[in-house]
Amino acid sequence: MGRRGENIRKRSDGRWEARVICGPPVEGRTNYKYLYSHTYQGARTLKREYLLNKVFSSESAQEFHFPLPVPLPQPPAEPEKSEAKAASRSAADAGETAVLFRTVAAQWLAAKKLSVKESSYASYSFIAEKHLIPEFGNLPINALDTDRIGAFLLAKKTHGSLRDERPLSDKTISEIKGTLNRILRYAKSLNLIETVPDSPPVSVKQAPIIVLTKQEQEDIEAEALSEDTPYSLGVLLCLYTGIREGEICGLQWADFNWIDETVSINRTVSRITNVDEEADAKTHVVIGTPKTSCSIRTVPLPSDIVSYVKERAGEDSDYVVTGNKKCMEPRVCRERFKRFQKRAGVKYHKFHNLRHTYATNCVEQGIDIKTLSENLGHSDVNITLQRYVHPSMASKKAQINKLSTFITNDRVRGQNRSQT
Repeated sequence: MGRRGENIRKRSDGRWEARVICGPPVEGRTNYKYLYSHTYQGARTLKREYLLNKVFSSESAQEFHFPLPVPLPQPPAEPEKSEAKAASRSAADAGETAVLFRTVAAQWLAAKKLSVKESSYASYSFIAEKHLIPEFGNLPINALDTDRIGAFLLAKKTHGSLRDERPLSDKTISEIKGTLNRILRYAKSLNLIETVPDSPPVSVKQAPIIVLTKQEQEDIEAEALSEDTPYSLGVLLCLYTGIREGEICGLQWADFNWIDETVSINRTVSRITNVDEEADAKTHVVIGTPKTSCSIRTVPLPSDIVSYVKERAGEDSDYVVTGNKKCMEPRVCRERFKRFQKRAGVKYHKFHNLRHTYATNCVEQGIDIKTLSENLGHSDVNITLQRYVHPSMASKKAQINKLSTFITNDRVRGQNRSQT
């Protein structure tokens, strides 16, 4: 009887038969290849080797459509002693082929390319090719253990930069560790390893949240109104909607609803690494959907800026920050913001600080956190609370003063009672 999910069965002649899909259907029927061994373990090994060889043949893994991952085989149900001896001999003769880390990593990337955004795939591919494969590529996948992984992460933390061997940030190390764990979990699903090795925890410190002061906000607005360009309009919109840098670069006039006084965030612009090594450039610009499904959202516009924005609207297909059919990439947006702040007489801020400022202003004006979380495109209100809600010192002082007033009034009331 075949083992469920494996297509491996014992034939009447005593041999074990493994059945695998080897190509497109022929005359409407599934095209199978049959592999034979005298033992169940031998048939399973032949099937695994066939699949790995087929995925990484010269025909290119991208055109391989076998459902991945391969189902985990169930251990045979206590075979008879003679059968166990035969299995042992067969395994020894066949010699379980050691699957290298680079092979599993390549197969995992081929599967991921079909299921994640291009930007995510580019990130995974870069980490695998530049950090993981140079370290573990020629090792058998089952040779990776806690000590080896720990030593690798420590080395990355002390001198892991690809350019000058400087330390990598905790965020980058966390991304490297995450990609490695995904590959190892994939290897486990293929039954290439028994367990995913533990690895040292990586604590990622949250960067301090910087908010523009009220004076800086006024100076930014004054400069934007004075310049009156498509780019300065984009700066104002970020200050009053909290949309991200890549999202403002991808914003078109068709995204505005003047009746409802809202703007829809449907796309983002990013520059990602070219996975194809033969490409003319190392990177290219991608216009895609925002980072998560929750980031696709509709944000209300403050009524007092709607008329100003509407008067400057162009054709539906024009991009807001360029005023034409060509989008601006985030790197250019950042560089222009540096010069914009200099003209406004404001010290340097990251473009993303406009988003921090919007969130903080909303909290200080009493806007409920759920509404703010949806406007920012967060999937969880806690993300909004932890990352973006940081009252200014003036706001903290005002709240504390309420306590001081209460204590003072209570003391005065006590003195009045003693005098009477």
